[in-house]
Amino acid sequence: MAATTTPAAAVPPPTAAVPPAPVVTVPLPSLMNANDPEVLLPESRPKLLALLRTLSLRHDELGQEVVLNNALLNLISANLFEQAEELVANSPLQQPYRSTNQAAKFFYYQGLIQAMRLEYTGAHQTLLQALRKAPERALGFRIAATKLFVVVQLLMGEIPPRSEFLQRDMKEQLQPYLLLASCVRFGNLGRFASIANKYQSQFEHDRTYPLILRVRQHVLKMGLRRMCQAYKRLPIRDICVKLAVDHPDDAEYIVAKAIRDGVIDAVLDHERGHIVTAETADVYTTAEPLHAFQRRVQFCNAVYDEARRAMRYATEDLDDDETLKKKEADKRDALARALEDGDGGADLDFFDGI
Repeated sequence: MAATTTPAAAVPPPTAAVPPAPVVTVPLPSLMNANDPEVLLPESRPKLLALLRTLSLRHDELGQEVVLNNALLNLISANLFEQAEELVANSPLQQPYRSTNQAAKFFYYQGLIQAMRLEYTGAHQTLLQALRKAPERALGFRIAATKLFVVVQLLMGEIPPRSEFLQRDMKEQLQPYLLLASCVRFGNLGRFASIANKYQSQFEHDRTYPLILRVRQHVLKMGLRRMCQAYKRLPIRDICVKLAVDHPDDAEYIVAKAIRDGVIDAVLDHERGHIVTAETADVYTTAEPLHAFQRRVQFCNAVYDEARRAMRYATEDLDDDETLKKKEADKRDALARALEDGDGGADLDFFDGI
């Protein structure tokens, strides 16, 4: 009987090996980088706000800080200070901040916004926090913050100390601002105008030129105050020459406004065309020392409150605490049983292992 053979099963042809899928890396969005020129474009503004909203829903606090600073930079570069103020007011972020560097940038932008909105006292405190939080190696940021801080001090009627302009690696960059401060100190309006015109491009680059134009009123007030301290009776025409004012009516208006604001204590005689100043009173007989002491106390309290808010505590896990307590209780029980067993260690020879 012939043997029957069964046909062999068809073997499928070998298939080519499938190459592994390439790893796709998602680059960091350019909107998260403040040095990217795309951040300053007007078209990026809605994208930044949408990204900030997304990060807020995800509770990504560090990402919110970065995107918020970039959004403020976009608005400030377009001179939209009112919208920037609304963005800061509606920001979901609260102190303390996750990143100290981002906190310093935020305080700088907030101080610039407040200065443009005529809130000089708040800008002074905010910029002081920015300088305190800025790292020492961030020299460019510290120079920019110091420039704005000096201008805000001049707008508040204060003269910054000379040591503020002689800091290490900042002397050359702060030289124009030192000249401005000297003009305000001596009330020299003509020299102030020439310095403002000479360094106008640098002031515009520093975003301080609109604020420096406001300092002109303080130069007038300081010059008028110095003249009133030196003379008992002063003609209006001499004030025009000293303050470089074109018309006597303008000088008379400046004097009347200074008297109303309390800059000088004098009486304006319109008929005779001169002013009569009062005797200079001792500052310690006024309430000025009390106000200065109160400002220092408020500053110290603000620093103390900020330090307390910046303290962070490790999150405690209740399960781990219960486990540790149980282990300690077991150790105490084992030790108590060992002490109760008096004969447990009688036959031990402690020299066996030596």
